[in-house]
Amino acid sequence: MKSPRQAIAATVFAGLLWGSSFVVIKVGLETLDPYWFAFLRFATASVIAVSYAAVTGRLPALRDLLRNPLVILFGVSNAIGFILQFKGQTLTTAGKAALFVNVSTIFVAVGSRFMFRERFGPLKIIAVAAGMIGVFLVTTGGRLTISSPTEFAGDMIILGGAVAWTVFILLDKRIVHGTDVDIRALTAAQVLLTTGTALPAALIFAPASFPGAGASWWAVLYTAVFCTIIPFMLWSAGLRFISATVSSVILLIEILFALLLAALLLGERLSPGGIVGGCLIALAAYLATRGQIDEAAPGPDIVPE
Repeated sequence: MKSPRQAIAATVFAGLLWGSSFVVIKVGLETLDPYWFAFLRFATASVIAVSYAAVTGRLPALRDLLRNPLVILFGVSNAIGFILQFKGQTLTTAGKAALFVNVSTIFVAVGSRFMFRERFGPLKIIAVAAGMIGVFLVTTGGRLTISSPTEFAGDMIILGGAVAWTVFILLDKRIVHGTDVDIRALTAAQVLLTTGTALPAALIFAPASFPGAGASWWAVLYTAVFCTIIPFMLWSAGLRFISATVSSVILLIEILFALLLAALLLGERLSPGGIVGGCLIALAAYLATRGQIDEAAPGPDIVPE
């Protein structure tokens, strides 16, 4: 990658891959238990990431990171986010999941005000207000009553995941800010810790639901390779030539692609009120990222997805 144009193309492709994850997860959950699905995705990604760390001589850096309490919390919060997303997607649609996951961008704007003393100007205030109205519209379709309690429960579970990813992203900023941390080693530590947290959850909540031979194992492999390893590498390579803020705005394409795939492949449709709400969430995420100060050192903000 040698130019900003190539960096933008790589970031767009990463966003498309992350956007595809919501539909693949929804299809995979037809035969896979959500807790085991989350564990197996990251167990597979861990094999790839740790192998890469070993080949490139990053194992000492990986060992040091695994002893860092902030990094441990970083990995645990990522695991909680994914567990809640996978569980929530058994109850709600792939398109709504994509929208609610990206609400974390708005939460980060608020959290950064307290953790990093970032300026909370008019753009961020508008972003928070628009985002909250958007969540209400997507959840209720603009009605004051809830038409589907089950789907509403799924929406709230995924919003809980967005809160967990807010912690994850803020810790990411804290870990990489002003340091020369090895991003590849940090990624390997993240997927290892996510795997280690997801396994007890699967053993506690679904001890007898380990997937059999007829399960959608292809979905595990796809999300591990094409929604975890490859898009992160494309995204991090792109950050060499474009700012973190520009990258965040480009990655909003994952919402649009997820909604398009969900409509084409799953027949999902948002209500008119939901469409307005989705537009407000996308606008809020854009305004929240536009107000950020660019980071000099990129971190593995994998959201999702």
